[in-house]
Amino acid sequence: MTSNANPTATMPFVNGRPPHLPCGPGDLAQTVLIPGDPDRVAMFADRLEDVQNFGRRREFAAVTGTFNGQRLSVCSGGIGGPSTEIALVEIAMLGVRNVIRVGGMSALVPEIPTGSYIVADRAIGLTGVARLYADLGYEAIADPILTAGLLASARDLGHSVRSGTVASTDSYYLGQDRPIPASEASKFQSRKFLDEFKSQGAIGVEMETQVIFSVSQALGLKAACLLGVHGNRATDDWLVDYSSTQNGLLDIAAQAIVNLTKKMEQDNENIE
Repeated sequence: MTSNANPTATMPFVNGRPPHLPCGPGDLAQTVLIPGDPDRVAMFADRLEDVQNFGRRREFAAVTGTFNGQRLSVCSGGIGGPSTEIALVEIAMLGVRNVIRVGGMSALVPEIPTGSYIVADRAIGLTGVARLYADLGYEAIADPILTAGLLASARDLGHSVRSGTVASTDSYYLGQDRPIPASEASKFQSRKFLDEFKSQGAIGVEMETQVIFSVSQALGLKAACLLGVHGNRATDDWLVDYSSTQNGLLDIAAQAIVNLTKKMEQDNENIE
């Protein structure tokens, strides 16, 4: 985007720097991994080389480094749709072309164990931001090339992985059938959201993928989603220590980008 030394309320960028992300023009690689938690940006940075740390602003932290020689950025998107949309729009304005959400989810079927991985190829759900974009005709579907690359990378690294539809919701408690301390709790919890998601084909539930896919499609970004299974709502199993699963997210996603870049270079088309 063009430099703007005099920001406006409509476009509050200053000299090309966005109002939320702690980075500016040229700071981000063409491919960005998007975890929700800013603390995971630091965890991933420890496993990259030649790291530039751009700091943190609110829930947004960003770094750029290399993984097996491939330039790669990590930028947190916060929890839920609104902050995720902010991250996507601002990184798109900074010239990013590919995004991969790397985060956690709960499985909805018993045969998906905690500690395994899901590569989402489609998202359904109840997120306000995604509905805005859906009303304009944008679908919550993944880029097929990035998705295939993530699946291949996970299998090459020996991880248990499958693809499928995930459901996204703005609500962590009521919207995911968790108890809330309401005086008339039964009144609030008579609707079974997880059963509705399963009836629509979802194998997992989380809070951002529907937004990642629909917003990215509108922005012209290629988007994919790799999720570590932290919980299983069918068996009620919960992964207390999921640090190894989180490290696996970086390994799988970063290696997928390396592999895809090499393939495209061979075809004279660079992903970056």
